[in-house]
Amino acid sequence: MAQNEHSPEEVQSPGNLSTPGPEKLRQAVISLFIVFYIAAITLWISPWSRAKQLLLEPVSDQIYFMGVWQGFGVFAPDPRTNNIRIYATITFDDGSSKIWHYPSMEKLGYLERYCREHYRKFGNDCLNSTELLWRDFARFVARKHDSKSKHPRTIALVRTWSETLPIEEGLGKPNPDQSNKYQFYLYRVTAEDLK
Repeated sequence: MAQNEHSPEEVQSPGNLSTPGPEKLRQAVISLFIVFYIAAITLWISPWSRAKQLLLEPVSDQIYFMGVWQGFGVFAPDPRTNNIRIYATITFDDGSSKIWHYPSMEKLGYLERYCREHYRKFGNDCLNSTELLWRDFARFVARKHDSKSKHPRTIALVRTWSETLPIEEGLGKPNPDQSNKYQFYLYRVTAEDLK
């Protein structure tokens, strides 16, 4: 047999070159996710209509669950009209208390602000309005402030806000004081939370 000749068993037909089953399935799932993501976001950011509402209704839970939703509340035609801050009042087992402020972007330097912008988005768009997150967030704050000498007993989550000035009046001016205040959640910390 010549050097370049192969036996019939060694020659692969084009049908044998196809991707194995699990790999093919993986590629199909990834492709479907990409198509779903692009379609969902395109629909999500489009102007409101009855058709949009009907199309999003069956899949909005999945969009929120996967974290692929988009919010553009700072843009026209209806930008946000309030400035929200969140803080926690932590009461310890020795009777003392401490206030922990959620990161405020205007109090950070430019580089740190760039790196932590997702905190603002989480605070404004998720934590502010999604009750399902409050318990876990309170537990996070409790673990963050737990020490050998004292342990958190309650976490009170408080929202403060002020109305933002229209751009014509507020450009270049500091943010108005956070004059409105509301305790929106109180969590009693258990020993299990601090593990």
